[in-house]
Amino acid sequence: MNKHRSTPIDFEEVLDDMEDEDQNPFNLNEKIENLKVELKNQQKSMTVAEYNKKRAIFEYLTRLDDNGKGKMKASTEAVQLVFIGGGPYKARSIRYWANYWLQYNHLPVNHQGKHKKTIRLIDDEDIAEKCHIWIRFQGGTTTPLKFKEFVENKLLVDSGVMRKKTISVATATRWLNVLGYFFQSQKQGKINYIYYNDKLIILILILFTLKIGTYYDGHERPDVVQYRQIFLDKIYSYEKNMAKYEGENMERTPPTLGPNDKEVILVTHDECVFYSNDGKRGVWAKSGELPLRKKGNGRSIMVSEFLSEECGRLKLNAQQHQENPSVPEEARTYLQPGKDREGFWTSEHLIEQVKTKVIPIFETLFPNCIALFAFDNSSNHAAFKSDALVASRMNLKPGGKQPKMRDTVFGLNNQHQSMVNENGEPKGMKQILIERGLWKNGLNADCQLCKDKIDDINRIDCCARRIISLQPDFLAQRSALEEVILEAGHKCIFYPKFHCELNYIERYWGAAKRYARENCNYSWSGLQCTVPAALESVNIITIRKFARKAWRYMDLYRKGITGKLAEYAAKKYKSHRCIPDYVLAELNK
Repeated sequence: MNKHRSTPIDFEEVLDDMEDEDQNPFNLNEKIENLKVELKNQQKSMTVAEYNKKRAIFEYLTRLDDNGKGKMKASTEAVQLVFIGGGPYKARSIRYWANYWLQYNHLPVNHQGKHKKTIRLIDDEDIAEKCHIWIRFQGGTTTPLKFKEFVENKLLVDSGVMRKKTISVATATRWLNVLGYFFQSQKQGKINYIYYNDKLIILILILFTLKIGTYYDGHERPDVVQYRQIFLDKIYSYEKNMAKYEGENMERTPPTLGPNDKEVILVTHDECVFYSNDGKRGVWAKSGELPLRKKGNGRSIMVSEFLSEECGRLKLNAQQHQENPSVPEEARTYLQPGKDREGFWTSEHLIEQVKTKVIPIFETLFPNCIALFAFDNSSNHAAFKSDALVASRMNLKPGGKQPKMRDTVFGLNNQHQSMVNENGEPKGMKQILIERGLWKNGLNADCQLCKDKIDDINRIDCCARRIISLQPDFLAQRSALEEVILEAGHKCIFYPKFHCELNYIERYWGAAKRYARENCNYSWSGLQCTVPAALESVNIITIRKFARKAWRYMDLYRKGITGKLAEYAAKKYKSHRCIPDYVLAELNK
């Protein structure tokens, strides 16, 4: 045998070398006997891998018939005897080892761990030092994507790499780990502003975790589900007169209108608060070396914004503003909340914004259209005017601190009724009910069940307040916000409680907050510059895609798909405004 013959690289080459016995003459029985002796005498000097391979060769060769046939069966039996969990590939390997050993009298060279070694760029001390300097200069805002851009555009060029080279985000992440930087989360305090009966309650919360799951508490409460169906029926009655936006570029499809119909445009609203110290919650830093952050959230800016699929943010361009100088340029309103600043956002602020900014801008942009204004179902948005017909504000007897309410009508003939006496003092519930012929002797202002807020549709005359609250004119009383919108000739609707997914402006806030956190420099002056830029960073196509997802949720709820299944379908069929019927059939299986 030529010991200097090159080692075959191809697996099949060695297997084929043994097909012709005449080209490779040898005494097979003698080789098998020599291998048996070697296994017995040199077992302790062999490695485990070497011993197992040679024993597998021995078991394989001893099971071949006199003509060298039955290789498949013999190799399979050898696998079962020597190895644990071996399969067809291991049997094929045994045949390869045996043929190679018979030819060269030794096992094939194992190339595992013997490939060519390369030195990573990041292992160079000078390169690593440049990376450390750049990371420190970022001030805790380093991300794998930013680091990738630095390596490609700066580091490689400065290192003399002439050809255009790139690295993946995964490689950038590994290099950061090699340098000792790992992704770590920071705890952040949060201040929540909650309105209750037009009074502001401030809750200071400490978030011990940054990952918050989907909020379902109250989502399927019976009264919420009942109102959700009313909301869906109402908004879909307007949808036939709305334009639709489909496709990758969200192209507009105008509605088919009747001779007396007007196009309806959905305009959604919400408020959001941005904080000067609300930076990125997670940072890339060395273990135990998290950057110091200012305590608390710092000063804040509250934004009240209106969006529509038609134009994105409700605002005039330069030419439109020049042609209509009396109309404000944009509907957005800012407020610096706090007792020592501009106070807190109330229903009066929102009504003023709608009257002086939103409606004039909308009617300038869309003169022949009707706006359908959509608001969250909050107590602030449901506040009544001071003279509204609200039973909870009334006393049983005349006078006192109860407000003077507006005149009203009652009965089938719409009989006029004044809510104040001739001397100008407010009438009480008793006088109002006497004039309507509904007073019963012994009635109290409130019964105990009403005080305990126990609802019962069959209980209609338990107390004076219950009776008067169920009167048609009191039931028809609208909030101050809704009255202003209806008086202007537009429509108003309120989203169901616990259904933030139906208001696409919530996703707009999320995109703006991401921009603000990535560009946060933890200063008041920085926040004043960042907030407008963050809001303008969300383009109209993105806003329309947010709206499409909200319509998709509404379509699912309307067709009876709720909960986790609705969340799955809305995410999976993201190019659809409405879920196709064949998909619904699959979801209902």
